[in-house]
Amino acid sequence: MPTHRGSFTELPYLEEKLAEATNPADRQHYLELLIRQYVYVKPVRARELLQILLDTANEVSPGRLSFSYFLHLANLEAQEYESQKALPLLQEAVARVDHGGDIADKIEVYLDYVGVLVDSGKLDIARDYFDRASRLLESYSSERLRSRALVRQGYLYLNSFSYPEATPILLEAERLFSSLEDELDLKDHYFYTLVQSGLGTLQIQSETLESAAAAFQRAIERCEQKGLKARLPWHRLNLSTALVGMEKYEEAISNVQSIIDTKANGSRLALAAAYLNLGMCFYFTNEPAEKVTPYLDTAEELYLAEPTPDRQKIVSIEIARAQLSFDKKDFEASIEKLLQTLDDMDPEANVSNLEMMGHTVEIYQMLASNHEQIGDFEMAYNHQLNYDHYLDIYNFLQRNKRTEEFATKFEAARWEKERESLQLRASQLQLRALRAQMNPHFLYNALNSIQSFITTNEASTASKYLAKFAMLMRRSLEYTNREYITLEDEVEFLTDYLEINCHLRFAGQLSYSVKIEDDLEEDIIGVPTMILQPYVENAIEHGLRTRPKGHIKVSFKAIEGDDNSIIAVVSDDGIGRERVAEMQANDPTRPFHQSRGTSITQSRLELLTNDPENRVVVDDLKHPDGTAAGTSVTIKIPVADVLPRRGG
Repeated sequence: MPTHRGSFTELPYLEEKLAEATNPADRQHYLELLIRQYVYVKPVRARELLQILLDTANEVSPGRLSFSYFLHLANLEAQEYESQKALPLLQEAVARVDHGGDIADKIEVYLDYVGVLVDSGKLDIARDYFDRASRLLESYSSERLRSRALVRQGYLYLNSFSYPEATPILLEAERLFSSLEDELDLKDHYFYTLVQSGLGTLQIQSETLESAAAAFQRAIERCEQKGLKARLPWHRLNLSTALVGMEKYEEAISNVQSIIDTKANGSRLALAAAYLNLGMCFYFTNEPAEKVTPYLDTAEELYLAEPTPDRQKIVSIEIARAQLSFDKKDFEASIEKLLQTLDDMDPEANVSNLEMMGHTVEIYQMLASNHEQIGDFEMAYNHQLNYDHYLDIYNFLQRNKRTEEFATKFEAARWEKERESLQLRASQLQLRALRAQMNPHFLYNALNSIQSFITTNEASTASKYLAKFAMLMRRSLEYTNREYITLEDEVEFLTDYLEINCHLRFAGQLSYSVKIEDDLEEDIIGVPTMILQPYVENAIEHGLRTRPKGHIKVSFKAIEGDDNSIIAVVSDDGIGRERVAEMQANDPTRPFHQSRGTSITQSRLELLTNDPENRVVVDDLKHPDGTAAGTSVTIKIPVADVLPRRGG
């Protein structure tokens, strides 16, 4: 069966399997595989299948839609630059994936959410979700998802005006995608086109238009190779902008004409922009007004047909018409068009809009020129005064924009420093946790016991526990580089640790149990690496070390209504905290036996959770007569699925 990665050539096969499927669950599976690809190559078919998916999902689990439905629908809207429609859909996808997705699902949804947030100008929230995705990526090895994350990070910098920071990140994403060429699905190819579009935009900012055009051309070629039709018109429009900047009008005209010939693959806004660009290209090449005007008229009709017409585009079309009249020396017609445009746009209502103020300045300058041409110098002077007035406002807005850009750039730099600081702190905590993980007494006694087995010719016993000890040390070193491990691995590590303590340190006088509630999928659920070992060590060192024998109990259970955390309890039947405090007060060396790992673990939990009240709760256990019966430590552990639940 094809995996979710798939390629464009697999789509006919998947359509056949969908047609053959009679079981609703199978239909839902094939629908999701198809929609995942069609979002980028056949948006109309994707919408049809999304409706079928909605109906089928209600058959399988009435009222319980998967996050993937909202993700695909949001991406479909985002493909057509409908960020405001995509935003609430992705918010719903995030809410659902947080309660029912695996770690790969969460990374994918978070990164797509970041993309729409960036397009919507919500950079602070975008940075927060990018950080969440980055932390999950530390525990989930996927070069494909890492490449996508780099793209999102590059665009975060690009939209924060941090162009020098954006460039190397996008170049690294390009390198990674190129190295994974044979493994990429259609969504990855779409991300590759984003890389090229971002690099092209950066080159335009630095006025290296040849390089910009080459980047946009690479995006176009990838779209054509993979059938990525939704964004193809927009990449062509970007290329046309670069070509016009280089005064390569014939190439620009040919490029824009191809958008019109394909009707912009169904995008009315892209088609409107294409007609406007083509009209302006003809104007720049000195074509007569009769050839230019029909393209401007069509562009205006398309813009006006939008639910919320783009007033700035419409004003720019009216200014172009006035310019055509001016060029024909029909000054009266030009003046009439400019005054009508001013009346429609109401400059005083747009004094905070930089683009509209720019148009207002241009209109008054043209009005002054028109009146000068017909000898009405008084009106030309009045319009020049208005020009000066609105130019002052425009310059003020420009200064404000530069200030805002600087503030945004500063915020991006602060965010990066904060990210680096958090990463450094996490790394330092992991290193400290590794150093503190094994109490020196445990290591000494374990090795001393193994040596004793060897000297008493108990070679098989020595070999058995030496192998266990070596495996424990190996896992300790291996796990320290991972933020999450499966609950199954955590339990296995704890069991080996307790087993070695039982037989090598306490001569069989320590007993233990490790239990997992049946509802927990220990092979899928991930927990922070070696999160419980310090508490188990603490129970041994403080509660049981001075007793002839004792028992350690470790249990894991789910939290009703909370899919993001589980409860772990470490309890012992030791001497209790009060007696420990007395012994520490009387023995100046005893404080050094305290496990440093517990304080480090609490610091790790602070980085991973937002619940300071209930991270770690310690209870003193008592016998009916009030004497100490041991200690119980309850830890609320954040979890993430570290293995995908979906097939493939």
